[in-house]
Formats: sequence, C-alpha cells, structure tokens
Amino acid sequence: MKRSLTWRACWTALLLMGAPVARADDAAAASGIVSGAVSGADPGPASLPGNPAVSNELYLEVSVNAESTGLILRFTQVGKRLRGNVDDLRQLGLDAARLGAPGQAEVELDAIPGLSYEYDAARQSLSLTVSDAVRAPNLVNARNTGRIPPSQVTPGAVLNYELYSELGQTRRTAIFNDLRYFNDSGVFSNTGTINLGSSASKYMRFDTFWNHANPDTLEMWQLGDLISSSLAWSRSVRIGGFQWRKNFQLRPDLLTFPVASVDGTALVPSSLSLYVNGIQQYTASVPSGPFVLNQVTGINGAGQATIITHDALGRSVSTTLPLYVDTRMLAKGLSDYSVEAGVLRRDYGQRMFGYESRPVASATGRYGVSDDLTVEGHTELSAGLYHAGAGALWRMGQKGVLNGSLSASTGSSSGLQLSAGYQYLSSRFSIDAQTTRATSGFGDLASRDGSPIVRTADRVSLNLPVLTGQSVSLSYIAYTTEGQPASKIATLGYSATLLHGLFLNASLFQDLREREKRGFYFGLSMAFDNNASVNANTSRQNGVNSRSIGAQRAADFGGGVGWAVQSGATGSVNYRQAQVDYLGNDGRLTARVQGGDAGNASSVGASGALVLMDGHVAMTRQVGNGFALVSTGGVADVPVLSENRQIGVTGGSGYLLVPNLNAYGNNQISINTDDLNVDARVPVSNINVVPRSLSGVLASFPIERYSAATIIVQDSTGHFMGTGLPVLHVQSGKKTLVGFDGVTFVDDLQAENDLRIGEGDSLCTVHFAYQRPATGLPVIGPLRCMPVTQGGQ
Repeated sequence: MKRSLTWRACWTALLLMGAPVARADDAAAASGIVSGAVSGADPGPASLPGNPAVSNELYLEVSVNAESTGLILRFTQVGKRLRGNVDDLRQLGLDAARLGAPGQAEVELDAIPGLSYEYDAARQSLSLTVSDAVRAPNLVNARNTGRIPPSQVTPGAVLNYELYSELGQTRRTAIFNDLRYFNDSGVFSNTGTINLGSSASKYMRFDTFWNHANPDTLEMWQLGDLISSSLAWSRSVRIGGFQWRKNFQLRPDLLTFPVASVDGTALVPSSLSLYVNGIQQYTASVPSGPFVLNQVTGINGAGQATIITHDALGRSVSTTLPLYVDTRMLAKGLSDYSVEAGVLRRDYGQRMFGYESRPVASATGRYGVSDDLTVEGHTELSAGLYHAGAGALWRMGQKGVLNGSLSASTGSSSGLQLSAGYQYLSSRFSIDAQTTRATSGFGDLASRDGSPIVRTADRVSLNLPVLTGQSVSLSYIAYTTEGQPASKIATLGYSATLLHGLFLNASLFQDLREREKRGFYFGLSMAFDNNASVNANTSRQNGVNSRSIGAQRAADFGGGVGWAVQSGATGSVNYRQAQVDYLGNDGRLTARVQGGDAGNASSVGASGALVLMDGHVAMTRQVGNGFALVSTGGVADVPVLSENRQIGVTGGSGYLLVPNLNAYGNNQISINTDDLNVDARVPVSNINVVPRSLSGVLASFPIERYSAATIIVQDSTGHFMGTGLPVLHVQSGKKTLVGFDGVTFVDDLQAENDLRIGEGDSLCTVHFAYQRPATGLPVIGPLRCMPVTQGGQ
C-alpha cells in the first residue's frame, strides 16, 4: 500500500510539472532517479520508457560536478537513454572534439567517455559528473596587454641636429643633421654631417631612404640605403636598393618566441596566483574545472612557474612546473623573412656615393616548426658568388638550446662554413659555447665588401652567481682571421652590488698566445637618488696603467642642469675635464673644458630639433623613433606629463613636443589642469598616442573657455525668483534651474541673451548683454524678470 501511495505522489508531481510521463510498471519508480555511467551499463528502468521507439523531449535544469549552471537545456529521451545537443554540451564546458561523435548534432550521454549522470524526473533536473578529460579547459592569458590601438601619423617634418665646436687654436665645427618628412605613405629620411674648418669644409651624407610599414601584415618596404638581413652565422652588408621584410617591432604586444603555458584544475571556483621564480606575476579568478594559463612571461632561460589556487573555504593547491624559454626562437607556426636587392655600398662615411655597379641580392628566412625547433635559411647572390646556408635551433626540454648551421659558397672559389653552439641559462649558472669553422675557399658578400673571413672562431663563457648580488664570469675567445695572426684570450670577471648601492666590477685577461699581454680592470661606482653618481677605476693594458675618478649628475627628465667632472691619467699623461649641460624644452646646451699634460682645450655643443606639424614650427629636444606634438588650443604654461612624469610646459603658442615615445606602442600623455583658470573647459586631460616609426602624431587637448556667467534674477516686484523654477536660454536652447537667492548659471552666452523663467501664467523674460572678461566668470544682476504680457515678448 505504501509503495502505491508513493507512485501516485510521483505521478501527480509529474503531471503538475508538465513532464513526460514515464512507464508505471518500472521497478525503480519509487526513486524517480535514473543513472547513466561511462561504461554504458543499463541505467535501469526507473522513469525512462522501456519502448525504444518512444522519443520524448525533456527540458532539464543541469548541474555539472554538483555545481549549478543556471541553464535549462533540451535533451532527447530515447528508450532508457538520454541524448544531448552538441552545442548545448559545449555551453556546459564540454569539449566538442572529445565527445566521440564528430559531425553529429546530438550524442548519447552514455557514449561519452569520462561522463556519468543522474536524471531526477521529479525535479526535472540532470546532474552530470564530468572528468577533466572531456571538459574544455578555461583559457587564461597571463599577459594583461591588450591589442594596441592602430598607429597614427600627422603629416610633418623634423630636423634633428647636433652641433659640436672646438674652441682655441684648432677651431673646428661639426653639425650632424637628420632630416625627415613623414605622412600616411611613409617616411623619407636623410642623415649627414657638415664639417667646417679653417682649411676646408665638407658635407658627408650617410643614409637616404624611404620606407613604408603596414602594422596589420607586419610588412615593411624600404627604398634607398639599407643594411641587409643576417643571422647569427651570417653577416650583413650595406646596400643601396630595395628591401622587403617582416618587422615584428610593428606589434610590440606580440610575443614572437615560444612562451610557457601551464595547466591545472580547480575543483570549485577559485582565485589563481602565478609566481615565476618566486615573484608574483599574475592573479585571476577561474571557474571550476581545468584551465590553461597561457603566455607565462618573465622567464629567459631555465626557471619555474608556481600556480596556487585558493577556494572560498581557504583551501589552497600549489603546483610547480619547470620551464625553459629562449627568446632567440620563434613560436610554432610563426615566420620571419627579409629580401634585399641592389648594389653594395663601399667606404661608408668616407664617400657619399660609393656604390658598386654589379647587382647583389640576399634573402633570410626563419620558421617555427614547433615550440622546440626553429629552422633558418640565408642566401646571397652576386656576379661570381652564390652563397646559401641553413641552420636550426633545438630546445632540449629543460636542458638548454643547441644551434647549428651549414653554409656553402661557390663562384670564383668554393668553400664551406660550419657552426655549432649550445646555451643554457639559469639562476644557478649560465653557459654559452659557440664554434665556427670555414674553409679557405668560403666567401660571402661581406668579404666582397672587404671584410675578411673569420676562418676559425671559438667562444665559451660561464657565469656563476655566488652570493646575493654577486657573480663570477669566465670566458675564452679564440679566432683566426684571414691574413691576420690568431688570437686567444681568457678573461675572469667579478661583479657585486654592495651596501648602499655601491657596485664593484673587476676583471683580469690573459692573451694565451702572447704571455706578456695581460691586464686588469677594477672599478667602483655608486648611484644616488638625485640622479647623481660617483665612480673610480684603475686598469692596465699592454703595459700601460690608467686611472680615473669622476662624479656626475644627469639633468632631470623635465629639464634642468647637469654636470660632470673627471680627473685621471693614462700612462704618464694626466688629464682633467669638466662639463655642464642645460636641458630645456628647446634642446640641450653643453660646455666642456679639458686640461692636462697634453694641453688645454674647450668646446661647446648644442642639440635639438625643429619640428613642423599642425602648421606650427617648434624648437624642441632631439626626437627619437616616435614623438608627439601636444597642443592645448593656444593656452600657455600648461604642464605636460609623459607616463606621469612632467616633461615641460606649453609655450606661448600652446605647443610642447614630447620627444621620445615608443613607436607602435601605447604612450600615455596628459596635462595638469590644476592651475588653469576657473573659466577653462577641458574635455579630455589624458590621451593614449601610438606614433609610427620615425614619425610624429598630434596630441590635441582643446582647452576652451566658458562663455558663461552667474545671473541673479528677481521678479517684477524686486524679490528673488523662487528656487527650482525652470530657466531656458533662448539663444542656445540650454535649460537650467533657479537656485537659492535667485542665482542661476548660464553657459554658451552670446552678445545678446534672453532667458525665459517659469512656465504657464508665471512665465517671464530677462534680456541682457554679455561680454567675456579677460579671466574668470562674471556675475550679472540683479536683473528684473518681466512677465511676458508686460514685456511684450
């Protein structure tokens, strides 16, 4: 009897809930629960129909691993089993690729490995128990750097200059100049030096080129003077011609080397902390289930990452994984390339147009086959020369990186070059070893340019941190250059950071082929908080002793005076020198005096730039790879900050140039509005600018003045208007309210103004003239507000 009552109660509950009715003759109906298992065992006949031909739709509240998802999803009941939609299962955090049903819209829950379930017909709920093997891991990026906004450029021109003039008997002046013009199409640049002397004057051109970059594709084109691409086992040459290459500097937020990723599991929603070599790098919240923490940075060489998860009950789980990162490698699937063609340039810095007539070409490529293997290739072509080589870098797990290459050349002569090396970096010790061998017939474009071939080269260096802030280094270098005697040098070094910022650096070297050639260096330096530092050193090389002592203070970033003094001797020749610098918004001025046994001399120098942008010519400090011209709409003396450091104040025309910014990167520029007049309106006080390489961008802060006044209004009887009455400025259409004592504030005033105050029968008008004062906001009134019927308006 009790069993029958229980069945009736379940039957009634199912009817009230509108659920599909299960068969009444099932043996386990009293529980109302059906279980399914990974093994595919029969879950029992509790409340699913026994007739496999019957198909029902169920809308069930789903929980995963005893955690409610808040989702009600559709399932199909077929016989004694449940089928789920693949898209719905994906919403529950399951990985569709691991469900074992590729290309299907629905999948049997019993057929999914790593999943079991309980179906409660009475509650119309489904409880899934899912292993990590079938769940899609939650991806967490350990780098908070988002995609950098598109770069910008404001058309303009810049002339960087640096003047150096020697005074006294040997009068000589040199002026370095860097002229650029930039717009949306690219950058034209020309560099050179003007030498002026008593005997002769000469101009020497260095580089002239035009380039264009595309940050979306990371491609860069350059026409004119350029330096060819190379790898660690090849050499670059100067070419006049054309270059097409990939430039990763166009995306500073992009990591090109293989970065570490660590995975783990959170049993319940938890907070996650990442420590790299014991230093906290990242924190985040993760839901329950597996997770993968990508782009773990802060490691170069061997290290370890520790992940600690904390749940709401205070329980913590710590996982430590060893990692090895080498920034020389390319991430899997990433490629790098460069192609050049033109003619060799000889006697750079001595002739303006020392170009050969024979064409040359070269190409370089790199590809990340996997995170553990990067392959490289390089080739060079010229009349009588064909050069090609291939190399690779192989990361051996946590044991370091091997590299090797083989190059061959043919033409007027033939030869081979073989190189191999190994590098391991860690906090305990670091080792770097490299060897190169080239046969007598081997050649490349650099040798065609007059640079001798290195026939043998061996390099081994070892660095050992001994105590906190101290390290010992050992190195051995041996090389044989074509046509020159061989050299073998061993070096022992020691460096330490001592108390109060005192830094010690010492080294010994010995030429192993010529025993009498040896020497040492010993130096002490200390830096202070006010940009000042002192240093002292002594050394001996080739039988000559040297010593010096000095002190210096660099000018503040925002401008000011810097100085430096030094006294010393080289052999028996004593010398002394002093220098003073002034750094301002318009550039840098330098004066130097020298004296000693060799005589006295003095010199002066100046450096800065002229920038033409936004129809304005600005004198400024030398500009670097990227810069910004700040405009405050003609308002002078406004402090300008770059990355929260004040760099100067705007000049009389309301402009200031911020000279050295990160090209294609985020640069925060702001203005300090504390000292602006009360009538100043500043729509924006902080701007993120992203300049292009060798170019500038306008950072506009349109500081405007209010055309506003405080108006005191009275009614026709001379009493203050009531608080809260609506006010309409007829000319601008702006609305406001009357405050206490008849005070109202009205903006966008014109030369002649009308106010409508009140509404309905109480509507009245005020007419007044306005002229903006030199500073401040005026108070006008009291003014009588006349009724519309009396005012005739």
